[in-house]
Amino acid sequence: MSMPSDPRPYAGSLSDGRSAGATRVEVALAQGGVELRPRGERQAPAQHLVWPYDKLRSAVPLSAAAPDVLLSLKPDGGQALFVADPAFAGALLARAPALSSAHQRWRGVRPGLAVFATVALAASAVWVADLSPAKAVARVMPQQSREALGRAVIAGMTEGRKVCETPAGRAALDKLIQRLTAAAADKPMAARVTLVDWGLVNAFAVPGGQIVLTNGLIRQAASSDEVAGVLAHELGHALELHPETGVVRAMGLAAATQLIFAGSSGTVTNIGLILTQLRYTRIAEQEADAHAMRLLKGAGISPKGLGDFFERLEGKQPIPEAVKKITEFEAIRTHPLTKDRIAVVRAQAAYPTTAALGDADWQALRQACGGAPVVRPVAATGQPSADGTPMPVPEPSKEEAEADREIAEANKALEANPNDVAALQKRGRAFTKKNDHTASLADYARAIALKPADPGLHYGHGWSLQNLRRYEEALRAYDEALRLAPNYANARNNRGNTNRALKRYPAALQDFDELIRSQPSYIHAYYNRGIVHRDLNSHEDAIRDFGATIAQDKDYTAAYTSRGMSYERTGARDKAIADFRAALAVPPKYNNGAWAHRTARERLKALGVDAGR
Repeated sequence: MSMPSDPRPYAGSLSDGRSAGATRVEVALAQGGVELRPRGERQAPAQHLVWPYDKLRSAVPLSAAAPDVLLSLKPDGGQALFVADPAFAGALLARAPALSSAHQRWRGVRPGLAVFATVALAASAVWVADLSPAKAVARVMPQQSREALGRAVIAGMTEGRKVCETPAGRAALDKLIQRLTAAAADKPMAARVTLVDWGLVNAFAVPGGQIVLTNGLIRQAASSDEVAGVLAHELGHALELHPETGVVRAMGLAAATQLIFAGSSGTVTNIGLILTQLRYTRIAEQEADAHAMRLLKGAGISPKGLGDFFERLEGKQPIPEAVKKITEFEAIRTHPLTKDRIAVVRAQAAYPTTAALGDADWQALRQACGGAPVVRPVAATGQPSADGTPMPVPEPSKEEAEADREIAEANKALEANPNDVAALQKRGRAFTKKNDHTASLADYARAIALKPADPGLHYGHGWSLQNLRRYEEALRAYDEALRLAPNYANARNNRGNTNRALKRYPAALQDFDELIRSQPSYIHAYYNRGIVHRDLNSHEDAIRDFGATIAQDKDYTAAYTSRGMSYERTGARDKAIADFRAALAVPPKYNNGAWAHRTARERLKALGVDAGR
């Protein structure tokens, strides 16, 4: 029984096998064979070129999932057809099963395919790895052609934008990329990163082992570990030749052959536009992630930074309207930040790590495009819970203007005496108020070197580390503060919050229990202990702790909302509604008050209740 025709047109590129030129064609799967006609031209069916299915030859044995197909025609094999459509291979195999790996092994290509001979040999060598023809071409592309492609892309992407090249920033970036590439293989790979002053939050690999990194990503990142994780992912794309493979698919095999044989200036000129139109497949992203995990482990850098960055950007990466209108930049939105990928990062086994960059280098990188970017990785409350509940901070926040004034005063004092510990501490606190935690960290580290027995300095140091999500280091800082001052309430409270962020719930409960025992009036300890109980689904204990918080402070906004959420989870709908309304009836107190109001309104709406009544 014959297979019915598939009238769907597939886009293809047809080469005569004698020159680098190619004709764009429409491809259809007819009953008698693969039907070819010049794209956009109307011809009678009798004038269409038909390649019989039993005369087809594939460059590599096909699988139904192959993203592209390279075909020639037996017996002469003079012409070559390239189709880059993921649906084509499966539809073709249904009509020409002899092309599958179960029926076909590589046979030498006749001299008529001279211009494709190099590609054919590469495909022969790698067919067992299930590589596509496009990837086979990418593998034999000369390094000089890859680098030329990469430079063309970078030139196109940086046109009208500043390339950030300060000596200190360049040194920090080179240090980071060398640390990662040294872990790539026995012989470190060659790679270079170009930092562009662009507000978009992204980084992407281009051919030739080159990466474009935006200042928007640097501004968004909470630590050098996060930047290292993103760069390791892009290096994974480079190692797999994903940019080069994508170029071959977009250009067609014949045009790519020009690049194999020393390149073509006309081809390279517009390659930046071509590359930015590409999208990576889910498999390609998984391959890049796998390389990233390997590179980070080899470099001794924690993979948690990559997970933190993914989590913060998931569903929260707006594209500026100006960029949305430029279709060639569509590929910048193509990194799927899925929960599965985050889970893979979080599942990595622990190993010894150090920060990707030292504080001075990280600060230099952040300032490479001019000015000190404001970093707001998390609310000044540390790690939020799974439902977004921020943790309270004992110290109330101040206006940025006041912080700027304090920084100016501290700078003046430090000009007179660079070893003024009080001025360093004052400036560190002011940077914390501005959420510039990297700058704060540097000041506290310097102050501790001058006065190591001051528990307040260790507390400030830990607070900066906690806000940068460097939790293990934060715990060590709080441990030292408590060793020097066992009754330091803020240090114990923050250590409990840090243990909770690490999901070390017994340790967190122990900290809050001890704090409540030693200082019963410390209301934040009751609230934070309630949050831990809620994380553990111990809602009765959580309700008790939130109630104890409210008993001490009737205006503790978040305590009402959090207790209402626990009531809601236990099915006590009326009590939940009463607490959500109570939260809205008091001012948004403490730095989680705004969250409390917003969440209370959301929960009332979900319960079908008018928040205004």
